[in-house]
Amino acid sequence: MITESELVTLEQNSTRQLEISRKLALELQIAREQQTLSDQASSEAKLQINQLQKQLTELEAWSKKQEELQQKILKSLPPSAPGVLREIGAKIDIDHYVTGISYGVSRRIGSKYIGFRGEYDWQDKKTGVWVTYAY
Repeated sequence: MITESELVTLEQNSTRQLEISRKLALELQIAREQQTLSDQASSEAKLQINQLQKQLTELEAWSKKQEELQQKILKSLPPSAPGVLREIGAKIDIDHYVTGISYGVSRRIGSKYIGFRGEYDWQDKKTGVWVTYAY
């Protein structure tokens, strides 16, 4: 037989256990909700990582295309040479040293030069005109 005091003790213990059980159930429910939120945040983070990796890949491809385009443009540009060339020359004879002088002007057209050169040989007293082409 159970005495009344033992019954009260059992009832109190049962009530405490029910209260502990309710608290544990509530904590378990909160933990499950937090787990669900954590799983959602993890999924969102994974999606963001995938999007950022995709953007990075696209940017790398775009950067490579830009670099190739720059190289193509640099190759297509004419060499950086002056637009007009001037020349002064001396006509040299082995026996008489300097026997004449020349002066020329060339203009760049595209990547080539076309010009005129005039010369005078004072030993022979002759003049000459040349059309020049440089490439």
